[in-house]
Amino acid sequence: MKLNQWKLLVMLAAIASITFFTSCKDDDNKTKTEEKAATKTEKVTQFALDVLQEFYLWSSEIPKVDVTKIKDPIAMVDSIKYSADHWTTLTDDAAGLTSNFAGEGTSFGYSLGVYLFSYTSTQCYAVVQFVYPGTPAEKAGIKRGDLILQINSTNITTSNYTDLFYTSSITLGMASLSGNTISLNGTKIPLTASTMYQEPVNTYKVIDKGTYKIGYLCYTDYTLKSNQKLIDVFKSFKTAGVTDVVLDLRYNRGGYSLSAQLLSSILAPSSIVDGKQIYLQQTWNDKYAAYWKSKGTDLNEYYKDSYTYEDEDKNKVTLSTKDANMNLSKLYVLVSGNTASASEATITGLSPYISVTTIGEQTSGKYCGGIVFTPDDIYENPDKDLDNWGIYSMVYRYSDKNGNTPCMPDGFTPTYKVEDNPFDGYSMGDEKEPLLAKALELITGVPSTKAKTKGLMFTPKVLKNSVSRSGKLHDKLIELPGRYQFK
Repeated sequence: MKLNQWKLLVMLAAIASITFFTSCKDDDNKTKTEEKAATKTEKVTQFALDVLQEFYLWSSEIPKVDVTKIKDPIAMVDSIKYSADHWTTLTDDAAGLTSNFAGEGTSFGYSLGVYLFSYTSTQCYAVVQFVYPGTPAEKAGIKRGDLILQINSTNITTSNYTDLFYTSSITLGMASLSGNTISLNGTKIPLTASTMYQEPVNTYKVIDKGTYKIGYLCYTDYTLKSNQKLIDVFKSFKTAGVTDVVLDLRYNRGGYSLSAQLLSSILAPSSIVDGKQIYLQQTWNDKYAAYWKSKGTDLNEYYKDSYTYEDEDKNKVTLSTKDANMNLSKLYVLVSGNTASASEATITGLSPYISVTTIGEQTSGKYCGGIVFTPDDIYENPDKDLDNWGIYSMVYRYSDKNGNTPCMPDGFTPTYKVEDNPFDGYSMGDEKEPLLAKALELITGVPSTKAKTKGLMFTPKVLKNSVSRSGKLHDKLIELPGRYQFK
């Protein structure tokens, strides 16, 4: 009996020993994993700080940071960036960010305004601002002014409204407006998101008004892939004998600076383009202003009719705007609070040379340009832990040829204030649509017929900072990849 007890004790001790060492090994592995994670977090934090302390427009505002105490580098960037900077962003998906900048991504293909039923409610509804051509939304018959009240038979709220943009499939519960009441109308529209290029040259047409031929263009994103299409559209305007241009940027929140430069060169007087006059100037932080000067780098952007560059896929592109130049002395631009960045840069750069009349609502006030930095841009031998990390950092303030930035800090006040009202259901380019109707009135001198608002009897309560469509071009003025070498 004693022998059996002794054997039992030996067995129990062995089991305890195995359990102890297994537990120690698990703890050791857990510690190593935590240490590795902490090390990676520190590396990402340091990468973000290296960019902000070196290249950032407001680099002098960046404090010293103990990287060992940071648990969330993305939150850190948001907390230490300059208080007026709403645009600088750290991401762990630099490749996805670049694709979005190119106008590519997975989407249903619409842009929505999202509104609250009241400031004390979390329930929302959405109205379609526009749809991209050839997308699932357009193919399903969705159009500007359509109202959406439910997602997959569930009411839209502040918690789930982003599902309107970022799920792979969805069933929309459509609604109708009667007086002050928005209610379901029984229509349900299923959509499946598609990976595609969303064409920003959204709507264009020639409007005949007596002796006036008016070219209308609704342009929604400054993408490099849209450059050729812009040239083709304005060539067609010239062939049609267009005398005046209405540029609709009310939903254009920005994009590549080169596309803004190209579009401005199409619109500007030919003498300005031929003379290669200054389009925009750039003001960097003190360190880099001195550095570029020492290198003889010209930070001005010029009107020109020939463009050679590498696109996002490293393909060499050569374009000419010469046959598309409109040689304008005046321009009418439709604007709203969604007009930002590259759109505001276009207005800024053109205003010293031609009469620019803005119609609509106060613009956004995005007065600086940025670069997407990846570890490859600033380190000779980037650490593998930094793969696919990137930071879109503001690096300069733009100004016109005279050094003025008229959209800083609160945006452009429109020459003529007209409310953008997608609830009225008029499509982009419809002559009865209030902003376009005002432009046509100013061009022709003929008063426009007062358009009905189709029953809107209340002021919509906008969901502040809400997403309007999928993608990352919101309030972005982006420099070409590789334009500046920082290593």
